[in-house]
This record gives sequence, C-alpha cells and structure tokens, in this order.
Amino acid sequence: MRTLTCFALALTLGSTLACSKPDERITQSVKDRLAADSIVHGYRIDVTTDQKVVSVAGTVDTTVAKDQALSIVRGTPGVLDVRDHISVRDNEATYGWLKKSSGAIGTTGRR
Repeated sequence: MRTLTCFALALTLGSTLACSKPDERITQSVKDRLAADSIVHGYRIDVTTDQKVVSVAGTVDTTVAKDQALSIVRGTPGVLDVRDHISVRDNEATYGWLKKSSGAIGTTGRR
C-alpha cells in the first residue's frame, strides 16, 4: 500500500512538473522576443503563463508599443490566448488632444 501511495505521489508530482515546463518555455520565449524587439525592448513588461495562456502587464508610452507587444505575444508558438494588462501612459500629446476634444473619443474638438 505504501509503495502504491509513493508511486501515485510521484506520478502526480511528475505530471505537475511536466505541465509547467511548456508554460516556462512559453514565458521565456515571449520575454526573449519582447527584449529583441526595437519598439518594446525598453519597457518593463511582466509575463506569466498558465496552461499556455499568457498574461502580460506593464506600462508603455504609446499604443504602438502596446500593439507591438501584444502582436509579439500572440505570434509566439504555443500561446493559446493572451490576457492583456498593459496600460498606455498618459502623455502631453494625449492630454492636449483630450482637453481640446472635451474628452470625447472620436471628436474633432470643434464645438
């Protein structure tokens, strides 16, 4: 009975470790691709993977950087889905545009 219990424990532990290996490889691959990209390499973007679903979080300066980061993640082999928690930092250009347009998205700013 004890041998059977030890075997079951080893099997469970082995399958847990085996399942986490692909996630670790995906996480590392995403991190490497982000670091190699000329647009997003300067930003700190946290990457975690759970059952091939990648979560990315951080702050970037532009929507271009955010879109590029998400494109890289989605294009990484093995990724089934992406959870986006990347925010775009407000900057002077965005603030000025929103002030001129009364904060309404899709307006020209004319009254």
